[in-house]
Amino acid sequence: MRTIQAKPLSKEAFRRYGEYQNLLDTEDLAKASINPRGFFADVLTLNFGTTTLPTVSVCHVTKTDRKIVRMMEAHQYTCEGLLPIDADVIIFVGTPGRGKFTVDNLEAFIIPQGTFVKLNPLIVHGTQYVIDKDEAHILCMLPGRTFRNDMIAVFAEDEAEQAEIVL
Repeated sequence: MRTIQAKPLSKEAFRRYGEYQNLLDTEDLAKASINPRGFFADVLTLNFGTTTLPTVSVCHVTKTDRKIVRMMEAHQYTCEGLLPIDADVIIFVGTPGRGKFTVDNLEAFIIPQGTFVKLNPLIVHGTQYVIDKDEAHILCMLPGRTFRNDMIAVFAEDEAEQAEIVL
């Protein structure tokens, strides 16, 4: 089993997977918006395509003894937005690697609560792992029914195909 070290989020390290914005940092929000205070409009843009409307979903995760990657997914045509609402979490991301999902192409990042992460199309990802509390709620933005019409999923049944994320 491969071990993946979770690392702090940085613009440079995360650039190839998408973007992020701390939605609690009003000074940084002012830099990203046309409005200097109060209402920070359009700080991140997610391409959801033209066939379905954006939806808000919630991922509920609970603390586990080990953070094992057993399932990987990606969306061919759309971005995904994630916002940890009430706890810091770890996410893993990677590239498909010659059309095959593998843990060899994954990295893990610590996402502070209140930080919105945009994942680009075809970025491999999966469940989130709560760090500092017993449970976390993550707002997830996707086009409606993406799990049915734009999701590629791979399940790593064999331990040799899995990875463990560590702090």
